[in-house]
Amino acid sequence: MAEFSLALALGQIVTSRQGKDAGMLYVVSGVDDKGRVKVIRPPKFNTTHPKSKNMKHLQPTNRRADELIAIIEAGQDIDAGYFHRSVGD
Repeated sequence: MAEFSLALALGQIVTSRQGKDAGMLYVVSGVDDKGRVKVIRPPKFNTTHPKSKNMKHLQPTNRRADELIAIIEAGQDIDAGYFHRSVGD
């Protein structure tokens, strides 16, 4: 399992704290070269086109979407319905 920091890990469910998407649930899919966290929430932000968020604008939860990790690592897009069932959103 890839660890990105002490607070976030691949597949971890996070909540957006800032911006027009405040309160939305995302799943961590990586970190870019500028240190911003890549998060997904299909259909708009998927594995092939993740959203980049500043880590201080994310609230980690104690939940992980383990069933999505293999799909994220394979670089495949995730169906929106499957995502929402996995995240519980």
